Amino acid sequence: MPSTQITPELESPPSVATFGTTFSLDWQPDMVCRHPLRLQGKGINLEINGMNSSVQVHDERAQLSLNVQGEAEAMPLLVTEDAPFGSGFIGWGLIPGLKVSGNVSVCGRSFAIDHDWFCYHDRNFGRFRWGEDIGWEWFVAYVTDKKGRSFTLVLDKRTNKNHSISGLPYIFIYSGTRLRKVFLGSTLQIDWDWSATASLPLRLPGVMASLFGDRTVSMPRQLQVQAADDQDQLSLTMAFDATSELIVPDNQNRQYTFIDEVTGTVDVTLVLQGETIQARGFAYGEYVH
Repeated sequence: MPSTQITPELESPPSVATFGTTFSLDWQPDMVCRHPLRLQGKGINLEINGMNSSVQVHDERAQLSLNVQGEAEAMPLLVTEDAPFGSGFIGWGLIPGLKVSGNVSVCGRSFAIDHDWFCYHDRNFGRFRWGEDIGWEWFVAYVTDKKGRSFTLVLDKRTNKNHSISGLPYIFIYSGTRLRKVFLGSTLQIDWDWSATASLPLRLPGVMASLFGDRTVSMPRQLQVQAADDQDQLSLTMAFDATSELIVPDNQNRQYTFIDEVTGTVDVTLVLQGETIQARGFAYGEYVH
């Protein structure tokens, strides 16, 4: 959604429209090139070369078409490389701010993507099996304050499947394109609020929706994050207005990982170096189990 639609002067931010598609491709050795990183298959082409990237996606059945070129503006971060995860390890990197141009077409509607759009990219890598005793909690939030300043917040917390055990959680806070603050570990309190009744969520891909057609579940409704250390404080509340569930099967055993995708609005109060900042905007998150 263009940032011009989420200025703090709006009395109530509009709902965030969410679109997505999934691909299942037969693996071929020539689909991937390492330097520069390139992935090419039926309906998708991705290339990352240093700070520049391009993505082309075309899914006629889903009525989705995407053609964009991007340049990293925010400071990239490589968070971990070999953190234990399931039977293996996981690592990821992120760029919470790119200058992107291009266009997207969804269900017959076309949009030009320009500097008014907030664009985010991250990439997981590692060796583990879907359906193992793994999970995570993650979001990216983009907010603006009354002075027009933009802030990006990214949370990551790695867990087991029922979220009873977790690694070190952390939240990165960017001011514009610059990393300004990191809260981590015991300075963070993360609380999810769930729907009181179970329902049948929107599920992807379709074959998984058919397989789990009778599985009703509670879905995330709200998220609150509190953080404080010796210098700074953070209070964040997200209200979700759209949810979906992505089901990822293992390719050898009958086991599955469930990725609850959520979008909605977010309100932030941040005390940073003695200044109190109040901002609002939108967020996209995942609760994986």
